[in-house]
Amino acid sequence: MESSDSARFRKPVLWPGLWIPLLLVTTGLLATGITANIEANRAMELAETRYYAQHQALVNHLLAHAPDPTSTPDEPATPVETWLQTLFENTLPDSLGLRIDTLERHTKMPLLEIGATGSLDPTRALRTEVSPMNENWMLTTLPSPALLEQAARASRQTVWISGVALFSLAGSLTLLLNWRLHRQALRIGELEQQGAGADNQITNLQVEKSILRQALNDSEQRSRDLVALSGAVIWELDEHGRIGFVSPQIAGLLDRAPTDLTGLVLADLVPLPFQEKLRRTLAAARSDGSIERVDLPLIHRDREHQVPVMLRVRALKDPIHGLSGFRISALRHVNTGQA
Repeated sequence: MESSDSARFRKPVLWPGLWIPLLLVTTGLLATGITANIEANRAMELAETRYYAQHQALVNHLLAHAPDPTSTPDEPATPVETWLQTLFENTLPDSLGLRIDTLERHTKMPLLEIGATGSLDPTRALRTEVSPMNENWMLTTLPSPALLEQAARASRQTVWISGVALFSLAGSLTLLLNWRLHRQALRIGELEQQGAGADNQITNLQVEKSILRQALNDSEQRSRDLVALSGAVIWELDEHGRIGFVSPQIAGLLDRAPTDLTGLVLADLVPLPFQEKLRRTLAAARSDGSIERVDLPLIHRDREHQVPVMLRVRALKDPIHGLSGFRISALRHVNTGQA
């Protein structure tokens, strides 16, 4: 029994439900990583689409502003390298490099090259063959890594910051709830221990009560047996001398039932000449606190006979209220002494 109680009331070592915040954090990391990759790929696709649009815009810009070779200008013709430089100098985005080569002659010298060196990514170059002024040119654009990867990196960073903040908040709240649940579990364990101790104490008190009740019953039965064996009549009077209790032996003494005497004044059962003697005896028992003895007759039920008895009187005193009554034993006396 003790081992089962100790196992029942053992304090939990770990917080209950600690796996929940761990699961939240793990799931949050996994979901954030997947979402970050998806958003980074989407941002990369959007950046590539933008890059294609910029490349095509440069091609259209070249074709739209190329000089007409059939016209006869009044001024001398501007060199191709010069007007190309002027055409794209303020139009080309900073994240792109531009190179224009002619296909008419075998030369490695481009007609125009702007920003096509440095950290540009040649593997992602876009080439378009154009024919302005009846010449065959190759327009090549080269994107910088920042154009395509910066958007993906920024998107991934935004998703990670948001995801970490969300699952950190959820994990923190869950840890707080687990901590409160842990304290509540400890408190419940303490209350259960106190309840078990109270139950044991109540059980012990009930056992003691049963023992005391049995002892009291035995004592009352012993007293009744002694009274019955002695043949004495036991009276209990209040402070005014009224009868509150009388033992059943009164039926054999005065031929009266105990219930018939309840509430009567004992002096009414004593002949008038002996009533003063009874009052002095009660007063003496009240003042001295000792057992007083007096011999006097009691009136029989038929009112014609008197039964001589010996009374022993003890005053009952309460430390708070003072006199609370009298306890009297009456034993038939063959030789009645007259006062």
